Amino acid sequence: MISFRDNSDSNKSDANSLEKKLQKLLDIIHNQPEYYDGSYHENVDITEIIQVIYDNLYNHPNNKSLHLIIDKKPNNSLDLTIDRIE
Repeated sequence: MISFRDNSDSNKSDANSLEKKLQKLLDIIHNQPEYYDGSYHENVDITEIIQVIYDNLYNHPNNKSLHLIIDKKPNNSLDLTIDRIE
């Protein structure tokens, strides 16, 4: 739990506005899905890639396209970048 304390008595409306903006930012950060446009995941395996595809295309019926970038590293591990979800 993160809390913000305002020590000033003046400009309470400004403090409330700032508090609301900070709370909205925290809500966005907290509720952000694991896989989203631009997300990068190191050392994934084939089953995780299949799960990403299934989750984004079948569990979210509004999604029609998923653009992935898969990089093979010298040690044969895979990195996954979700380029775009449409």
